[in-house]
Formats: sequence, C-alpha cells, structure tokens
Amino acid sequence: MIDFRDVDDVNFGGALDALALLVVIAGGFATLPSLYGSTPLALAFGGAVAAIGGLRFGWRIGAKLRLTHGGDFDINSHSPPPVEPGDIRLGFVAHSMQELSVTQKAWKQHAMVVGKSGVGKTVMGSWLMMQQIAAGGGLLWIDGKVDPDNIEMLHHMCCWAGRGDDLLIVNPGTPSESNSYNPLLAGDADEIASRLGALLPEAAANAAADYYRSTAINAIASIVAATRAAGYAITFEDMGILLTRPSALEWLLAELRKKGRAEQAMQFGLFLDQLRQRDRKTGADVLDQDGLRKMFGGLGARLGQFSGGDFGAVMNTYAPEAQMKEVVRQGRVLYLALPTMGKGEAASALGKIVIGDFRSTVAAIQKLPKSERPQRPFLGFFDEAGSYVTQAWSRMFEQARSANLVMCPAFQTKGNLGVLGDELRGMVSGNTDTKIFFRPGEPETEAWCADMIGKETQAVHTHSESEGASARGVSIHERGRGVTDSQSASRSASHSVTLRKDYAVSADELKKLGEGECVVSLAGHRIYHVLVPRITFDDDFAERAGPFRPRHSADVQTSDGLEPLRILQRPGAIH
Repeated sequence: MIDFRDVDDVNFGGALDALALLVVIAGGFATLPSLYGSTPLALAFGGAVAAIGGLRFGWRIGAKLRLTHGGDFDINSHSPPPVEPGDIRLGFVAHSMQELSVTQKAWKQHAMVVGKSGVGKTVMGSWLMMQQIAAGGGLLWIDGKVDPDNIEMLHHMCCWAGRGDDLLIVNPGTPSESNSYNPLLAGDADEIASRLGALLPEAAANAAADYYRSTAINAIASIVAATRAAGYAITFEDMGILLTRPSALEWLLAELRKKGRAEQAMQFGLFLDQLRQRDRKTGADVLDQDGLRKMFGGLGARLGQFSGGDFGAVMNTYAPEAQMKEVVRQGRVLYLALPTMGKGEAASALGKIVIGDFRSTVAAIQKLPKSERPQRPFLGFFDEAGSYVTQAWSRMFEQARSANLVMCPAFQTKGNLGVLGDELRGMVSGNTDTKIFFRPGEPETEAWCADMIGKETQAVHTHSESEGASARGVSIHERGRGVTDSQSASRSASHSVTLRKDYAVSADELKKLGEGECVVSLAGHRIYHVLVPRITFDDDFAERAGPFRPRHSADVQTSDGLEPLRILQRPGAIH
C-alpha cells in the first residue's frame, strides 16, 4: 500500500519545477475558447501540454512515496545499489520497491539463509535458482525435506529456460523417478575414505575415540586403494561386504597377487596382518571377524542401508548418470532428495556422503586451469542443512571461492550448526557475506541473528514542553490603596538528542517478519528489508512441460574404465 506521509518531505522549486509549472499553465490557456476555440483538437492539445508538465510533478512525488507491505516490521533500509547486468537479484526493498541485487564478485563470497520452517527459505532458494538456471549456470540443490512440488518446480524452471535435458534428479525415496548415483567412484582412495568416514561419530574432543576413528578411515582407504589397484569399481554393496567379511578381503589380496600388483599386494597384506590371529583349531593365521567389527565400528552395517531396497536401486550402479564433477564442469542441474521423514538415518548419512563428494569436486575443480572452471559461478543450495552438516563444511567455503563455486546453506536454528562445535558455526557465518534472515523460531536463534546483523548509532530525541499561569486578586482595602489584580503566564520547551549504539534489528523486531519477508545484510554493514518474489507457472505452461520423467543416458561408462567388482558373484569371495 502507499504511505502519503513522505509527500510532506517534497520541496518544490528550482528552474525545472518552475518550467513544469509554466507548461501546465500554458496547457490550461490552450483550452480557452477565446484563443483557440472550443474544438476537440484544441482541448486535446491543451491536455497534452498540461500532462507534460504534470509528469514532472508526478515523478517528484512518486519518488517519495513508499510502497509498504502493510506488516508490523519496519526498519530504515539502506539505499540499494544500482542493478547491473549479471547481478543476482535478491528481491525488492519493502519501502521503495527497488530491486536489491549483489554483484557476482560479492556473490562468490557465499550466502546463508536462516529462518524457521514455512517462512520463505525455499521460496528464496527457488528465486535464486531460477536466475541461475535462466543464465545457463550449474546448480546443486540438496533438499532435506523432499517436497514433490519442489521437483516439479525445478523441472518447470529447466523447461522454461530450454534446459530440460540438463536436469538430473537423485531421489532414493522414489527410484522409478530417479537418475542413478554412486559417490564411491570418483576421487582417490583417501577422498572416498573421507566421505565414508563422515558416517562415523565425530570424536575431536576425545583422544582415544579420535584414534579409532582415524584408524577406521585409514583402513577404508587401504581397501579402496586395493580395489583400484586390482582394476575394480565398487558400489556400497561391495564395500559393505569388504568391511564385514574376512573371506572377501583374502580374495582381494589374492587378486592383487594374481594380477602382478606386487607392491600393492605387499601394502595391503601388511594392513591385513594387523587383523590376523592364530586359529586354535587349525593353527593357521586367519583374519579376525571381531577385529573387523571393532575396527569399523558398525560402518559396514550402515553401508547396508544403501545397498538394498530403494536406496540400492538408485545407488548400486557402476555407471552412474549423476556424477558430481561432471555436473559442475558441464553446468548441469542436480537435485538430490533426502527422505528425512521416512528414512531419517539413511537420509542424513547420504547427505553427509554427498557433501564429501561435493568437497572432493571442489578440490578437483580448483586444480583445473581457469579456462576449464565454471564460467558462471556454480551454485550449491543446501536446504535444511542442519540434518547433514559435517566438519567438512569448515574449509569448503574457502576452497569453493577460488574454484568459482558459491555455497548457500539454509537452516532453521543456531543449534543446527552448533552440533559440531562453535568453530564450525563461526566458519560458516564468517565466510558468508550475504546473510538472509527470515523469522526465527526460537529465542537463541533470534539473538544470534540480531548479533550478526549488528548494531548502529541511533539518535534518541527527547522533547518536553511546559506552561503555567497564575492570577492574584486583591481585597477592597487594597484596591483603595491603588493595588490592582495581577496575573502571569509562562511557557518553556526543550529538545535533546542522545546518540547510542543499539541493534539495527532487534530480536523482538525479527519476530514481526511475515511470510516472504526477510532482512538482508550485505558485507556486514548494509541492511535491507526485502520482499521475496514467489516463482509460479500457470497451468497452461505446466501442461505443456508435462510431469518430470528422468532422462536415462545409454552411453554412461564405468568410472576410469574399471571393471565392476560385483563381489557377490566372485568365486571364493564369500564363504
């Protein structure tokens, strides 16, 4: 709605305003019958001349009118910078309805979105992703709540931009509507071990537990390196068996020797010797089943979640259609659904593995010549990131910037980032120049957001006025002596201004934000009250686009030309 109070601040004057006034008056004279007659042509000419002058006054007044959202939230937004081609648009400043944008250089300093469920985080994400897709950029969207409408929305965005073939959907909850994905193929042995290590409990505060965790990760790296040396690609099913079956490890050692990989066989044999003990019945040295279980801490059982059922249908592949590095290099669009409601533990574990895959991709892109990196910054939007955050986040922001990748996590509470320690929360908030705050859902998060928005110098005006009057009558005796009645009046006013530092947006004010409203902080010192546009497509376009159907590629090859392991089919591997 329009607030006319600001019109009081308009001061007319100067040569241009005087000229505009003369033009309006001239238009009025042009309609006088005594000068030009009363023909319709004369009236039209006079009205046109007057309108030219009126446009000047209309522009002056319109520049001061504020288009307000009608809500309870109100702050003094800074003046937005001019929008340049290629800028990323965040929404509209509430009081002026001017577009707020950030340059691509500033956008590469990363962003974060905070707010309770249902207040507009995904709407903001959709607005950002629509721009990314329309500009031909690449996108990774990890969705921690799996709304089928989000998949259709992304499908419509890609179709609208003519990029329907660029869309890949990884949806373990619905294999029939999913592309295939296997994060155990790309990267070296240490990188794959790091991804799987994310499933082990963090133990930085406990030296003994940290030792066993590091030992398990190193053991996984040894096994992966052995499979690579033997020329095999692996899936979660293969890895789960190798971590739990001594006979499978013995088979792998024999394969290395049979294929003439003497050095790798020696190294792998030294690793297995740590797990050997003498069999009391036969006197032979055999791998200890309990030793395996203790070393990997149940990781093999966790991997079993991805080797069967719906997850297995999507992820037990040796030739995945969705390959993270190629998605980034080719600027494709990848949506990864985490079914956290129905399969919470498996979904959270998958999210952590995918983040590990993304981190390895960032490192790989960093090593490429600048000419081979994404030309437009690749966008990673991590919705409901609190359900799959890991320590790997702490360094990704710094690495991604130089690789021309933008990270934008969205989460609900301060505690979502605090589960792994204050350092991680500080790394995320300290490495994001664009901060977007929707209505928080609990007091600690409200206070944290207010602290990040910061304080400003505010002027507190105090004005006071007072007045008084008195009257005094005299007696008849006094009148006889010439004394008369008397009266007096007084009035005083004072005004003082006190400067003080206070929150630019307090925790209580953040509670007043409505749906689709947010506070945007740019570079830590410019603050805006922003309204976020909602992306919708009409029924006619949705019908023409049709429902999403995954496009399955027929020419996908096994990673690096490796042979599929399929360990269950290998004679002697399982007994």
